[in-house]
Amino acid sequence: MLKLGEFHQAEDIFGTQLNFENEKTWCSQAHLNHQLGYVYSHKGDYTTALSHYQKALEMEQNYVAEDDSSLATTYKNIAGVHHSMGEYSSALSFYRKALHADHPLLDTTYNNLGSVHSSMGDYVAALDFYKTTRAMREKSLPPNHPDFGTIYNTIGTAYSSLGNDPTALSDYQKTLKIQGKILPSTHVDLAISYGNIGIIHSSMGNHLKGLAFHEKSFRIREISLPPNHPDIAINYNNIGSVHNTMGNYTTALSFFQKSLDIRTKSLSKNKAFDIRQHSLGENHPEMANSYDNLGTIHSSIGDKSKAHVCYEKALEIQQKSLSNNHPDLVNTYNKIALNLRLKSRSEDHLSLAITYNNLGLIHNLMKDYSTVLSFYEKALDIQQHSKSTREQSLTTTYSNMELTYYRKAIAIEEKILSLDDPSLETIYNNVAVAYDCVDDKQNALLYHQKALAIREKALSHNDPALASPYRNIASIHHSMNEYSDAWNFYRKALAILEQTLSLDDLSLGKTYNNIAVAYGSMDGKTNALLFYQKALAIQEKIFSPKDTSLVPIYSSIVAIYSPMEMKTEAAQFYEKSLHIQESLLSPNYSSMYVIHFNTARTYEDLQNYDAAFTRVERSLFHARLAFGFGHEKVQNVERYINIPRSK
Repeated sequence: MLKLGEFHQAEDIFGTQLNFENEKTWCSQAHLNHQLGYVYSHKGDYTTALSHYQKALEMEQNYVAEDDSSLATTYKNIAGVHHSMGEYSSALSFYRKALHADHPLLDTTYNNLGSVHSSMGDYVAALDFYKTTRAMREKSLPPNHPDFGTIYNTIGTAYSSLGNDPTALSDYQKTLKIQGKILPSTHVDLAISYGNIGIIHSSMGNHLKGLAFHEKSFRIREISLPPNHPDIAINYNNIGSVHNTMGNYTTALSFFQKSLDIRTKSLSKNKAFDIRQHSLGENHPEMANSYDNLGTIHSSIGDKSKAHVCYEKALEIQQKSLSNNHPDLVNTYNKIALNLRLKSRSEDHLSLAITYNNLGLIHNLMKDYSTVLSFYEKALDIQQHSKSTREQSLTTTYSNMELTYYRKAIAIEEKILSLDDPSLETIYNNVAVAYDCVDDKQNALLYHQKALAIREKALSHNDPALASPYRNIASIHHSMNEYSDAWNFYRKALAILEQTLSLDDLSLGKTYNNIAVAYGSMDGKTNALLFYQKALAIQEKIFSPKDTSLVPIYSSIVAIYSPMEMKTEAAQFYEKSLHIQESLLSPNYSSMYVIHFNTARTYEDLQNYDAAFTRVERSLFHARLAFGFGHEKVQNVERYINIPRSK
């Protein structure tokens, strides 16, 4: 019955036998309690299972010595239940007792000790126990025994957790080789191995190989599992991540959406969570994983408040059950910090404009220009309105909370990872962005530099992935008025982008524009004009002549032409800007009054008084709409209008 999984029937039979007169011997009672412990453990009722195992142990200890080899199995079973309950110290204690009892299953006990240490985040100790297990089994088992598939997999996972990808890959491949000889080609264990190998290849930068293994894993699960199984969602997410890294954004988006669809369905039918909560108890470490998964799903479907509650519950459990340096805490700190950043962005928040711009850039890489335009228009609409004091306060509060969680994550990561680990690069970047949000430019620069140092060690000097951190650092230098340093990093980014992007790529145009701004700030107006013209050439290829995205660069070029006494050219760009803004259904009247007025002054300098009069009339029209009759700014325009009229 136990082998068939008939646990309810087995529970009834063993429970009844406990009360039979002929089963009252200590040996029979101990055996039946062992069996009931096994039954309740597999049903997830760990408290009752532990009770039966402890009864069996008490009976056995009355008749045999404490280190008798026959007790090893009982110690091991009790340790296994404590492990399942998240009580790792008790689990270790009973596994050690099992070690002292010289039992034939000693190798299994070493393996279990490794598993407990792995659950505690102590991967070095776990690796030692796994290697001891392997050494013992090598003495007693043939090389292709299925047990070696399991032990190589656990060793590979430990090496992966320690950041040793090449060794992890080697062990995963050994697992796969053994599994390939003894398992059918559609067995789900093969899917796990393919997935592990795919993750390692992707981590090592071999994205095509990683993708191939993820697809193998998916094909097995597609055959062997129901379509909405959570493991298939993991496959979709892994495949999407590789495509995203390779720049296949449309394909990545498709797979992320498939993963999200499954997760959304699992949220509405969350029976697994209820069952786990009932069987494990609210404070079990596995419940932290469940809350973490729920948080991820809520975040994916846009419910940041519920996501935050779930992540906080996960953190509360982890802080009670895990060591202070456990890697799972890093993951939770990072998720809470990121969720706080997303939560702080209300619909009209200026930082959302940055997000819209970034989304525009991503869709530009996908050549989806109509979507690019919609995101830039949203960004422009937000940028035309100032943030309220309340929004600024909220942003600062959320950003400071975000930084707190990131600092906690860094404190752990820097203890358990090498200083050039890619995981640190990601968190350094996030911290830099958070510092920038609270206007702490020095710390923002410091963490961008730390992130860059890691990436420069891992990549060749002209790798396209270096362009983004170069631009980030340049932007911070620029905001600190350190224009020479800003130009230096923009130049590095430009050298890479000009080699890797098409000449009409919007990202290249943005870099040209940034360089132009830096030159303008250093009074290098000739060079500033040159780079503005390069940026404009790209934008005019992408956007229609009436696109509002062209207005900022037209204004920037005018600001260069005017002090250079190139009035005719300045007037031309004023007219281009006006041509766009006059066509808007809801123009910004206060902005229009200024542009018309400046255009009029430019025409006056050119002694084109008719054009000057026409523009000052339009300036007066917009000023009255913006401020009302009698306003000081309206009166200034009314006084000026007589100058071109009298010429």
